[in-house]
Amino acid sequence: MKITLLTSVVLYFILGAGNTGVFDASIGKTVNNVQLKNADDIVMSIPYFGQKVLAIFYNDPDAKDVNNPLSDAIKERKFPKEKYAGIGVANCADTWLPNSVIRYAAREKEKKYPGAVILLDEDRLLAKAWELPDGDDKAHIIVIGKDLKIKYIKLVKNQEESKAIIQAVIAVLESEIAKIN
Repeated sequence: MKITLLTSVVLYFILGAGNTGVFDASIGKTVNNVQLKNADDIVMSIPYFGQKVLAIFYNDPDAKDVNNPLSDAIKERKFPKEKYAGIGVANCADTWLPNSVIRYAAREKEKKYPGAVILLDEDRLLAKAWELPDGDDKAHIIVIGKDLKIKYIKLVKNQEESKAIIQAVIAVLESEIAKIN
């Protein structure tokens, strides 16, 4: 069978060979904590890692509001603070915005979502450590159980997609929170 150049190029991109690496973030994968910066430019680990169920919102700042419908729905559920935390992580490497502007916006989001923490990933450290797919102009939602395993992961492109996954994410959060004594 003869493969044309066009077919080869199409397969190259469909199979992901055009990516910068292999991406392996999937449900059930155990992930490690990483060192990022908080809104005050202080290096720190992701808080509550292994202590609570976490909803990690890993967003390109150019898509900062993509997951607001999901964030708002989770906030309305009023999950117990001793078992759940929402963590926002700004993927600063995929934006033209200066980090100082992103830090200011992070502080504003922390005010809007009391108890939430916003961290800055200036060098794609989290994306590399957890092997996330390209998030340029997109937002990831990643639910991490207390056992440090990915329970839910989705790359979200717009608010309609965020609205469409609300029930699924809430169900996963409720299930994981119920496992904690």
